[in-house]
Amino acid sequence: MIISRKENESKLIHVFKRLLKEQCYGSQGQLAGALALQGFDNMSQAKISRLLSKLGAVKTRNANNEMIYILPDELAVPKSKQSIESVVLSVKHNNMQIILKTGIGGAPLISRMLDSMGEAVGILGTLAGDDTIFIAPDNVENIDSITQAIRTLLGVNEQN
Repeated sequence: MIISRKENESKLIHVFKRLLKEQCYGSQGQLAGALALQGFDNMSQAKISRLLSKLGAVKTRNANNEMIYILPDELAVPKSKQSIESVVLSVKHNNMQIILKTGIGGAPLISRMLDSMGEAVGILGTLAGDDTIFIAPDNVENIDSITQAIRTLLGVNEQN
């Protein structure tokens, strides 16, 4: 039976996603080896890199403190019993916007939490990188109280 190129690519993406969800691959070489075991030979570093990019995979630390590739939707679920207080490093403002610093990979999760609370705590919106969140307050005249509300909500001391 002849498999079309499109079917083969679809199967490759399905297998690749499944491997990433296993969360135990820290290098492109490891991924290439795992794909070879699944019948996908000749996977070059460039092909692996393109697949990672296409799927939006990122490299982050797992619960064992190992650097691994994960899919972005996996960031929504914490991988350990680590508390929010230990992920958030600081919450500060410059009288215009609030800047929240997290450990590597923590910003998207915290940003989603803050966005879900929105204007109820005085947040117009957030913009998250890997370890930094820019928070737009709904009124800069209330930035001190909004910053304090975020600190209280996340269990972060004011000294941070």
